[in-house]
Amino acid sequence: MAYISFSGKQPNYTAYIKTFPLSPLSTNTTWTNTSISNTAYLTPSNANASVYIKNDLLVGGSINNPSDFKLKENIEELNLSLANDLLKIEPIQYTYKADDDKKIHYGVIAQDLESYFPNLVSTIVMKNDDDDYKEHKVVNYLELVPLLIVKIKDLQKQIDELKGFQ
Repeated sequence: MAYISFSGKQPNYTAYIKTFPLSPLSTNTTWTNTSISNTAYLTPSNANASVYIKNDLLVGGSINNPSDFKLKENIEELNLSLANDLLKIEPIQYTYKADDDKKIHYGVIAQDLESYFPNLVSTIVMKNDDDDYKEHKVVNYLELVPLLIVKIKDLQKQIDELKGFQ
């Protein structure tokens, strides 16, 4: 990345470097905030680090994932048999053990999802309330959406076919 200064002076990029606590594997991490065009990049200095936010994440705009065709390879349509495995997953409601407010959440059990869609489940190390570190399963819910779309399209096709017979 090149930065151009027409005044002959280099801007102070260290003004955008912030340190935040990072748990559980180290005491802190450094983040850099760089703006290019209309996009700001907040990047952990350790590119392999996961970001953990203990409470709610509030976003005033959208959360977007890169999805441009130019970024992808090995593109294949999802087949219906893969989407049919969604019907084997039991949606649940639950509360987190460590949540004093006992807020109700909706989702799936990671271990159940992992048996059908292992690429949607990861294992991370998290600090527990008793100050020790344990592995926990996490779910990439966003990537369930394309599977849901395939299944919805199939169900709509079945509905349309049934309506045609009436």
